[in-house]
Amino acid sequence: MKKKKLLFLPAYVLSFSLVFSACSFSSKTPPAEEEASDTQEGENASETQETPSSQAPEGQTAKNLEGMKLSILGDSISTFDGYIPTDYNIFYPGSGDISSVEKTWWFQVLSDTKMELNANASSSNTNVTGDSSDTTGSAPGCSTKRMLDLTPGDNGAQPDILIVFMGTNDFLRSVELGSFSAPSKQEEGVVENFCDAYELMLQKLNALYPNTTIYFCTLLETNAGDVDENPESYPATNRKGNTIGDFNAEIATIASAYNYPVIDVHNCGITYDTLGQYTSDGVHPNAEGAHLIAEYITNALLY
Repeated sequence: MKKKKLLFLPAYVLSFSLVFSACSFSSKTPPAEEEASDTQEGENASETQETPSSQAPEGQTAKNLEGMKLSILGDSISTFDGYIPTDYNIFYPGSGDISSVEKTWWFQVLSDTKMELNANASSSNTNVTGDSSDTTGSAPGCSTKRMLDLTPGDNGAQPDILIVFMGTNDFLRSVELGSFSAPSKQEEGVVENFCDAYELMLQKLNALYPNTTIYFCTLLETNAGDVDENPESYPATNRKGNTIGDFNAEIATIASAYNYPVIDVHNCGITYDTLGQYTSDGVHPNAEGAHLIAEYITNALLY
């Protein structure tokens, strides 16, 4: 795929009305498929999507995604210079171990599925939590700016498929996890609770992209950041006493409550014990790790 310059919408605050009861959100299923959602709830999230992408599940035929437009909402793991808005924070290729865009997980997904990049709204060093009215390149995932940057140009096309892959920084910074029990209206403003911010992000995505199939990804294991006094032990806990598993359980539960599919990237093969092999620093995938992620996500999209 040729590198192309993308123009991005200014971050005007968008006004829209949402009805926040569980039944008000339409069920979301993968394109061209009206079968059961890939979503698993809570602690069962780790059991989803176990089939390697190199092998088609028995009796299943891959969906045809060729020509579909893909957008990504993420953090440093999904960045690459020249493919994200110019005011966003870049991690790759200047840092880490991914020297070319072809080695990023998302570019490999594009290549393997023959989809086209719609927009990559990934910014390094960003949380899901934060001020939803922030209009800088460091705006959180729940902000309107990040939502609008998922379409390119002043009149950009909406994505056919959107992958949301962020939350690791919230864990590393020991953000208050909170808990989710049922869909409820979330307010704009400074959102410091991860569950509330994640639900606000989902609600805004639902309102802005009603015809887009949106996949929410669980987080990779990590041994860096604000972990406890014994960072070499598994599972790593942050200063609030939460694990990546705790965050992943809430991600899966929130997405499931709104009938969105979950891709359990945590189960892609990058484990606590193999972080040295598949990441450059215990957080950011190297080329080998990005390939594992790409295979896993590609399989989830195709089957």
